[in-house]
Amino acid sequence: MEPVFPIDIKLNLSEGKKFYRYSCNEYTTITGKTHRSELNKNFHVTLKRLEKERFEYHIEIFDRVHRDKELSLSEKDFLARIAEINDDVVLITDEYGNLKNIQGLSVLQDRVEKTVEKLSRSYVGRQAEDSYQFLKTFYQQENLVGKDFLKNIHFGMILHKFYGRYGKEDQVKHTVRYSNFMANTVIDIDEHVQPEDMRCDDELLLIQYTGNIPSDKNWEMFYGEMKRKEIAYNSKIDFPELNKYKGQILLDFKTKEVLEHKLTVEFSLGENYQKKIIYHIKEISHEEL
Repeated sequence: MEPVFPIDIKLNLSEGKKFYRYSCNEYTTITGKTHRSELNKNFHVTLKRLEKERFEYHIEIFDRVHRDKELSLSEKDFLARIAEINDDVVLITDEYGNLKNIQGLSVLQDRVEKTVEKLSRSYVGRQAEDSYQFLKTFYQQENLVGKDFLKNIHFGMILHKFYGRYGKEDQVKHTVRYSNFMANTVIDIDEHVQPEDMRCDDELLLIQYTGNIPSDKNWEMFYGEMKRKEIAYNSKIDFPELNKYKGQILLDFKTKEVLEHKLTVEFSLGENYQKKIIYHIKEISHEEL
Protein backbone atom coordinates (compact mmCIF):
# COMPACT_ATOMS: atom_id res chain seq x y z
CA MET A 1 0.00 0.00 0.00
CA GLU A 2 1.40 3.41 -0.98
CA PRO A 3 1.31 6.19 1.63
CA VAL A 4 -0.96 9.19 1.10
CA PHE A 5 1.04 12.43 0.82
CA PRO A 6 1.88 14.72 2.39
CA ILE A 7 2.79 12.37 5.22
CA ASP A 8 3.89 13.49 8.69
CA ILE A 9 6.39 11.24 10.43
CA LYS A 10 6.20 12.71 13.90
CA LEU A 11 5.63 11.45 17.42
CA ASN A 12 2.10 11.39 18.79
CA LEU A 13 2.48 8.91 21.63
CA SER A 14 1.50 10.32 25.01
CA GLU A 15 3.60 7.98 27.12
CA GLY A 16 5.16 4.56 26.79
CA LYS A 17 8.05 2.32 27.70
CA LYS A 18 9.86 0.13 25.19
CA PHE A 19 12.63 -2.44 25.50
CA TYR A 20 15.15 -2.84 22.71
CA ARG A 21 17.98 -5.16 21.78
CA TYR A 22 20.85 -3.59 19.88
CA SER A 23 23.73 -5.30 18.09
CA CYS A 24 26.66 -4.12 16.03
CA ASN A 25 28.70 -6.67 14.08
CA GLU A 26 31.87 -5.54 12.34
CA TYR A 27 33.85 -7.72 9.92
CA THR A 28 37.26 -6.36 8.93
CA THR A 29 39.08 -8.20 6.15
CA ILE A 30 42.75 -7.35 5.56
CA THR A 31 44.59 -9.24 2.81
CA GLY A 32 42.09 -12.07 3.04
CA LYS A 33 42.05 -12.45 6.83
CA THR A 34 38.79 -11.51 8.61
CA HIS A 35 38.42 -10.24 12.17
CA ARG A 36 34.98 -9.97 13.81
CA SER A 37 33.96 -7.59 16.56
CA GLU A 38 30.50 -7.78 18.14
CA LEU A 39 28.73 -5.46 20.54
CA ASN A 40 25.34 -6.35 22.08
CA LYS A 41 23.19 -4.15 24.32
CA ASN A 42 19.80 -4.35 25.97
CA PHE A 43 18.19 -1.09 26.98
CA HIS A 44 14.85 0.52 27.55
CA VAL A 45 13.42 3.83 26.45
CA THR A 46 10.75 5.69 28.39
CA LEU A 47 8.95 8.26 26.27
CA LYS A 48 6.74 10.89 27.92
CA ARG A 49 4.87 13.85 26.47
CA LEU A 50 5.78 16.93 28.53
CA GLU A 51 3.48 19.35 26.75
CA LYS A 52 2.19 19.90 23.25
CA GLU A 53 4.86 18.95 20.70
CA ARG A 54 7.56 18.32 23.30
CA PHE A 55 8.74 14.90 24.47
CA GLU A 56 11.12 13.46 27.05
CA TYR A 57 13.24 10.41 26.29
CA HIS A 58 14.93 8.51 29.10
CA ILE A 59 17.35 5.93 27.74
CA GLU A 60 18.93 3.39 30.09
CA ILE A 61 21.34 0.65 29.06
CA PHE A 62 21.29 -2.22 31.51
CA ASP A 63 23.18 -4.96 29.68
CA ARG A 64 26.31 -4.69 27.57
CA VAL A 65 28.43 -7.46 25.99
CA HIS A 66 31.49 -6.72 23.87
CA ARG A 67 33.02 -9.68 22.06
CA ASP A 68 36.35 -8.87 20.46
CA LYS A 69 39.28 -11.26 20.75
CA GLU A 70 41.80 -8.49 20.13
CA LEU A 71 40.67 -6.48 23.16
CA SER A 72 41.84 -7.49 26.60
CA LEU A 73 39.41 -7.86 29.50
CA SER A 74 40.76 -4.67 31.05
CA GLU A 75 40.23 -2.75 27.79
CA LYS A 76 36.65 -3.98 27.56
CA ASP A 77 36.10 -2.98 31.17
CA PHE A 78 37.53 0.47 30.50
CA LEU A 79 35.20 1.01 27.50
CA ALA A 80 32.19 -0.22 29.46
CA ARG A 81 32.91 2.12 32.38
CA ILE A 82 33.21 5.10 30.02
CA ALA A 83 29.96 4.14 28.26
CA GLU A 84 28.12 3.93 31.59
CA ILE A 85 28.35 7.71 31.91
CA ASN A 86 25.46 8.00 29.45
CA ASP A 87 23.16 5.48 31.12
CA ASP A 88 20.95 8.20 32.62
CA VAL A 89 20.57 10.30 29.49
CA VAL A 90 17.35 12.31 29.34
CA LEU A 91 16.68 14.03 26.01
CA ILE A 92 14.04 16.66 25.32
CA THR A 93 12.86 16.65 21.70
CA ASP A 94 10.23 18.24 19.51
CA GLU A 95 7.46 16.30 17.78
CA TYR A 96 9.87 15.19 15.02
CA GLY A 97 12.45 13.83 17.45
CA ASN A 98 14.78 16.81 16.95
CA LEU A 99 16.88 17.39 20.06
CA LYS A 100 16.04 20.54 22.01
CA ASN A 101 18.14 20.10 25.10
CA ILE A 102 19.55 17.59 27.58
CA GLN A 103 17.84 17.42 30.94
CA GLY A 104 20.11 17.41 33.95
CA LEU A 105 23.45 17.83 32.17
CA SER A 106 24.99 18.56 35.58
CA VAL A 107 24.18 14.97 36.59
CA LEU A 108 26.21 13.69 33.65
CA GLN A 109 29.06 16.05 34.51
CA ASP A 110 29.08 14.69 38.05
CA ARG A 111 29.18 11.12 36.71
CA VAL A 112 32.16 12.04 34.54
CA GLU A 113 34.10 13.33 37.54
CA LYS A 114 33.34 10.23 39.61
CA THR A 115 34.12 7.83 36.73
CA VAL A 116 37.41 9.52 35.93
CA GLU A 117 38.38 9.46 39.60
CA LYS A 118 37.72 5.71 39.83
CA LEU A 119 39.41 4.85 36.53
CA SER A 120 42.50 6.90 37.33
CA ARG A 121 43.28 4.49 40.16
CA SER A 122 43.59 1.60 37.70
CA TYR A 123 44.41 3.12 34.30
CA VAL A 124 47.41 5.41 34.04
CA GLY A 125 49.54 6.66 31.20
CA ARG A 126 49.37 9.31 28.49
CA GLN A 127 46.50 7.71 26.57
CA ALA A 128 44.35 7.35 29.67
CA GLU A 129 45.10 10.93 30.76
CA ASP A 130 44.10 12.22 27.30
CA SER A 131 40.81 10.32 27.56
CA TYR A 132 40.09 11.74 31.01
CA GLN A 133 40.79 15.32 29.91
CA PHE A 134 38.65 14.90 26.80
CA LEU A 135 35.71 13.59 28.84
CA LYS A 136 35.87 16.43 31.34
CA THR A 137 35.97 19.07 28.60
CA PHE A 138 33.38 17.39 26.40
CA TYR A 139 30.65 17.12 29.03
CA GLN A 140 30.84 20.84 29.79
CA GLN A 141 29.38 21.63 26.35
CA GLU A 142 25.71 20.73 25.95
CA ASN A 143 25.73 21.28 22.18
CA LEU A 144 28.54 18.77 21.66
CA VAL A 145 26.98 16.25 24.03
CA GLY A 146 23.63 16.50 22.24
CA LYS A 147 25.12 16.02 18.80
CA ASP A 148 27.12 13.05 20.02
CA PHE A 149 24.02 11.38 21.44
CA LEU A 150 22.26 11.61 18.10
CA LYS A 151 25.31 10.28 16.27
CA ASN A 152 25.61 7.44 18.76
CA ILE A 153 24.05 4.67 16.74
CA HIS A 154 21.72 3.11 19.32
CA PHE A 155 20.17 6.52 20.08
CA GLY A 156 20.13 7.66 16.46
CA MET A 157 18.36 4.50 15.36
CA ILE A 158 15.39 5.54 17.51
CA LEU A 159 15.48 9.33 17.22
CA HIS A 160 16.15 9.26 13.50
CA LYS A 161 16.70 12.30 11.32
CA PHE A 162 14.28 10.99 8.72
CA TYR A 163 11.35 11.95 10.92
CA GLY A 164 9.65 14.89 9.20
CA ARG A 165 6.98 16.02 6.77
CA TYR A 166 7.18 14.62 3.25
CA GLY A 167 5.59 15.78 0.02
CA LYS A 168 5.29 13.44 -2.93
CA GLU A 169 8.41 14.79 -4.68
CA ASP A 170 10.54 15.54 -1.61
CA GLN A 171 13.97 14.06 -1.10
CA VAL A 172 15.53 14.32 2.35
CA LYS A 173 19.27 14.02 2.88
CA HIS A 174 21.43 13.98 6.01
CA THR A 175 25.17 13.70 6.47
CA VAL A 176 26.48 11.13 8.94
CA ARG A 177 30.12 10.91 10.02
CA TYR A 178 31.77 7.52 10.58
CA SER A 179 35.01 6.86 12.43
CA ASN A 180 34.92 3.04 12.44
CA PHE A 181 35.61 2.26 8.78
CA MET A 182 39.35 2.31 9.48
CA ALA A 183 41.47 3.33 12.49
CA ASN A 184 42.43 7.02 12.75
CA THR A 185 40.03 8.10 10.00
CA VAL A 186 36.68 9.83 9.55
CA ILE A 187 34.42 9.87 6.53
CA ASP A 188 31.09 11.52 5.74
CA ILE A 189 28.18 9.58 4.26
CA ASP A 190 25.16 11.24 2.68
CA GLU A 191 22.03 9.32 3.64
CA HIS A 192 18.93 10.02 1.57
CA VAL A 193 15.30 8.92 1.43
CA GLN A 194 12.46 9.69 -0.99
CA PRO A 195 8.71 9.15 -0.57
CA GLU A 196 8.89 6.35 -3.13
CA ASP A 197 11.07 4.48 -0.63
CA MET A 198 8.20 4.41 1.89
CA ARG A 199 5.55 1.73 2.24
CA CYS A 200 2.71 1.69 4.73
CA ASP A 201 -0.51 0.02 5.81
CA ASP A 202 -2.93 0.67 8.67
CA GLU A 203 -0.42 -0.53 11.27
CA LEU A 204 3.15 -0.26 9.92
CA LEU A 205 5.31 2.24 8.05
CA LEU A 206 8.55 1.14 6.35
CA ILE A 207 11.21 3.67 5.38
CA GLN A 208 14.13 2.53 3.22
CA TYR A 209 17.20 4.69 2.73
CA THR A 210 20.55 4.54 1.00
CA GLY A 211 23.88 6.34 1.28
CA ASN A 212 26.89 7.42 -0.72
CA ILE A 213 30.28 9.06 -0.23
CA PRO A 214 29.77 12.64 -1.51
CA SER A 215 33.40 13.66 -2.07
CA ASP A 216 37.05 12.73 -1.70
CA LYS A 217 37.35 14.79 1.49
CA ASN A 218 39.45 13.01 4.15
CA TRP A 219 40.55 10.26 1.75
CA GLU A 220 44.19 11.04 2.53
CA MET A 221 43.52 9.76 6.06
CA PHE A 222 42.70 6.35 4.61
CA TYR A 223 45.74 6.25 2.34
CA GLY A 224 47.95 7.27 5.25
CA GLU A 225 46.52 4.51 7.44
CA MET A 226 47.02 1.93 4.67
CA LYS A 227 50.68 2.95 4.50
CA ARG A 228 51.12 2.84 8.27
CA LYS A 229 49.58 -0.64 8.44
CA GLU A 230 51.61 -1.70 5.38
CA ILE A 231 48.50 -2.76 3.46
CA ALA A 232 49.16 -2.79 -0.27
CA TYR A 233 46.96 -0.71 -2.57
CA ASN A 234 47.12 0.88 -6.03
CA SER A 235 46.79 4.66 -5.71
CA LYS A 236 45.63 4.97 -9.32
CA ILE A 237 42.62 2.65 -9.15
CA ASP A 238 41.96 1.96 -5.46
CA PHE A 239 39.90 4.48 -3.52
CA PRO A 240 37.43 4.43 -0.58
CA GLU A 241 34.01 3.33 -1.76
CA LEU A 242 30.70 2.02 -0.50
CA ASN A 243 29.78 -1.32 -2.01
CA LYS A 244 26.53 -1.23 -0.04
CA TYR A 245 24.70 1.17 2.22
CA LYS A 246 21.11 0.19 2.91
CA GLY A 247 18.91 1.02 5.87
CA GLN A 248 15.36 0.04 6.81
CA ILE A 249 13.25 1.57 9.58
CA LEU A 250 10.00 -0.14 10.59
CA LEU A 251 7.68 2.19 12.49
CA ASP A 252 4.34 1.91 14.22
CA PHE A 253 2.13 3.87 11.81
CA LYS A 254 0.16 5.60 14.58
CA THR A 255 2.79 6.41 17.21
CA LYS A 256 5.82 6.54 14.87
CA GLU A 257 7.86 4.57 17.40
CA VAL A 258 10.67 2.50 15.94
CA LEU A 259 9.89 -1.22 16.04
CA GLU A 260 12.96 -2.37 14.12
CA HIS A 261 15.87 -0.68 12.37
CA LYS A 262 18.66 -2.30 10.40
CA LEU A 263 21.57 -0.75 8.54
CA THR A 264 24.11 -2.70 6.49
CA VAL A 265 27.32 -1.00 5.35
CA GLU A 266 29.99 -2.48 3.09
CA PHE A 267 33.11 -0.39 2.60
CA SER A 268 36.32 -1.15 0.72
CA LEU A 269 39.64 0.33 -0.29
CA GLY A 270 41.02 -1.95 -2.99
CA GLU A 271 41.32 -5.71 -2.83
CA ASN A 272 43.24 -5.81 0.46
CA TYR A 273 40.87 -3.91 2.76
CA GLN A 274 37.13 -4.46 3.27
CA LYS A 275 34.82 -3.61 6.13
CA LYS A 276 31.27 -4.82 6.69
CA ILE A 277 29.12 -3.40 9.49
CA ILE A 278 25.63 -4.53 10.44
CA TYR A 279 23.68 -2.41 12.92
CA HIS A 280 20.40 -3.83 14.19
CA ILE A 281 17.91 -2.65 16.75
CA LYS A 282 14.64 -4.39 17.51
CA GLU A 283 11.86 -3.87 20.00
CA ILE A 284 11.58 -6.83 22.38
CA SER A 285 9.21 -7.78 25.16
CA HIS A 286 10.18 -7.87 28.82
CA GLU A 287 10.02 -11.68 28.69
CA GLU A 288 12.70 -11.73 25.94
CA LEU A 289 15.30 -9.97 28.10
